[in-house]
Amino acid sequence: MGATDKKTKKDLFDLILTRVEKVGSEKGLPEPQAFARWFSEMYFQTPHEFYNSDGSRDGKIDLFFKTNNGKSVKHHILNTKYTETFNKLAPKDFYQEIAYFAQTFLNADQREEYLAKAVKPELRQRYRELYERFDADAAELVFVTNCVRNEGAIAPLSDLPVKIFHLDDLIQHLIDDLDLTMPRTPDLELFDIHMVLSPDRKDTSVATSIVFARLNDFIKYMKSDPFDLLFARNVRVWFGIQKHSVNEEIRDTFKEHPDEFAFSNNGITILCEKHQHDPGEKKLLLVNPRVVNGSQTLHSIRDVPNPSNQARVMLRIIEIPPFKGEGIDEQVEKRRDTLNKISVRSNRQNPIKKWDLVSNDDFQLELYRLLRLRGFFYERRDREWSQRSRELKSVGIEKGINIKLLTQYIVSYYWNKPKLGSAVAKASVGELFEGGVYDEVQKTSSELAYQIFQVSDNVRIMTNDLKTFRYIDALRYNAYLVVFSVIVKAFQEIDVKWGSAEFSELLDKQLNDSSKNSWFDLWRKLTREAFDHVNSIYQQDVKRAKKKQDKIPTVITYFKNQSYISALMNKPLPANVKKAAKKIIAI
Repeated sequence: MGATDKKTKKDLFDLILTRVEKVGSEKGLPEPQAFARWFSEMYFQTPHEFYNSDGSRDGKIDLFFKTNNGKSVKHHILNTKYTETFNKLAPKDFYQEIAYFAQTFLNADQREEYLAKAVKPELRQRYRELYERFDADAAELVFVTNCVRNEGAIAPLSDLPVKIFHLDDLIQHLIDDLDLTMPRTPDLELFDIHMVLSPDRKDTSVATSIVFARLNDFIKYMKSDPFDLLFARNVRVWFGIQKHSVNEEIRDTFKEHPDEFAFSNNGITILCEKHQHDPGEKKLLLVNPRVVNGSQTLHSIRDVPNPSNQARVMLRIIEIPPFKGEGIDEQVEKRRDTLNKISVRSNRQNPIKKWDLVSNDDFQLELYRLLRLRGFFYERRDREWSQRSRELKSVGIEKGINIKLLTQYIVSYYWNKPKLGSAVAKASVGELFEGGVYDEVQKTSSELAYQIFQVSDNVRIMTNDLKTFRYIDALRYNAYLVVFSVIVKAFQEIDVKWGSAEFSELLDKQLNDSSKNSWFDLWRKLTREAFDHVNSIYQQDVKRAKKKQDKIPTVITYFKNQSYISALMNKPLPANVKKAAKKIIAI
C-alpha cells in the first residue's frame, strides 16, 4: 500500500485478511491459526518457539511462544477469534471464553482436574510449564479478534489479567506498523513528577506537556529495551562518545554535576499515544513512547555507573492519539504530517545533516519498507547498518544503499529534467533534500527507486572491477553519477519500461542467478562502454579548453558543472552503448 493511497477502515481490514492469507500460505496454516501467527509477528519483537495448540481439547489456548529482551524470557499465551466479515460485533460467548481462559490460569487448585478433562494428553505437560511461568509473572494472557469490540459484554472482564485486542486495536497497530513504529514500546513510568505544564487545548493543535524528568527513570527503561525501540522515530542513531565531543560533555555533566543538568541540556522530545499524571503518587505514565529528539543525550548517560536521581532533563511530551471512528485516511495523513513536522523541527537546533531531517518522512519510509521486503536494508540514518548489521544479517537482510547515495542516483536518473541530473547531484548533496529538488525526488515511485538502486549497485560492482584500467580509476570517484545517467539513457532508448514490474523481475532474476556468469560480463561491458563514452567527451572538452586557452576543467570541477554535463548527456549515444544495454535485456 503506497503512502498516497486512500485508506478506509474497510481497506485496512482487507489488508489484515491479505496478510493473514499470506502468512497461512507461507507457513502452511489454516487462516484462523495464521491470524494468531500474523498478530504475534506484527506486535511482538522477535517472537520464537511457536507452538500451535489450536484444535480439539486445546484448553482454550490457540498459540503460545516466547520473546527474549536480552535479560529475561517471557511466554505469551493467545486465544484468538478470526472472521472474514467486516465490522462484525464480537458475540457475548467470546467474552465468556476469555473469562474461562483466564480462570484456568488463576485457579491453581483446579488445574490438574481441568487438564484431565479439557486438554489432550500431549499438551498437558506443556500447559503445566505455562502455568508455572504464569505464577512466576513470566507469562501473559492475550485475546485477539478482528471483530468489533462489544462494550456491553466486555465490561465485567476489566479485572482479569488478559490483554484484549479488537478490530480497532489491530487497525491502529497496523497503521503503526506501516509507519515503522511497531512493535509497540512498553509504557514508560516517570517518578517524582511534581507538576506538568500544558498549554490550553485551544492554543495548540496537538496535546503537549513539559515536565522535568529524572534521567535515571530513562536509564532503567533503556536497560529493558535492548532493541532501542524507544528511538525508532529519532532521526539519528547513537554516534558514540568521542574525546572532547558534545556527548562526552553530556556524560560528564551527568556524572559530576547532576544538579546542573536541567539547565545545561536542550532537553528531550518524546511522542506517546497518551500521558497521564497521578499528582498523588507524583507519577507520570506515557503509553507507547518514542523519542524524536534526545537520543544522543540519553545514550551518553546510559552506562554511567551509580547514576544520580538528582539529574533532571526538560522533557517535552507530544501526544499523538490513536485514530477514532471513520475518516481513517484523513486522520492517518494528518498524523503523518504532524510526525514529520515534529521530527524535523525538534532537531533543527542541533548540527544535523539535511538528509537526516527527512529520514522519517513518508517517502523515505516507503522506500525502506519496499527494500526491506526484498531483503535489503535501506540506511536512512547515518551508521545504522553498522549498529544493526549482525541482527539484520541473522534474518537474511543484506546491506542495500544509504539515503544520501540513493537520492543522488534518483536525481541523476532525471538527467533530462531542468535543475536535476548528475551534476546537480554531485555538486550540492545537502540541497537535494529541500525545496524543488526534493519535491521532484518524492514523486519517484518506490518501484522505480528500487530499480535505480539495483542498476546503480550493478554499476558500482562493475566499476570496482574495472578500476584496473587507469583511466576508469582516475574518473570513477567523480564520474560515477554521470556514468549511471548514461546507462539510464541507454535503457530508455531501447524502450525499457522503468518503474514496471517486468523490469524489477529481470533485475531480481539476475540478482538471484547463482552462477552470475551469464549477466556479470554483460553489465561489465555496458559499464565500460559508458565510461568510454564519458571519458571521450571529457577529453574532447579538455582539448577544446586548452585550444581556446580557457580554464582547463579538472575531473572534480567538470562533473559538477551543469553546462558540461548537460552537453555531454545531450550528445547521441554510441551504438556500442545501446548494443551492450540490449544484451542485458535479452537475457
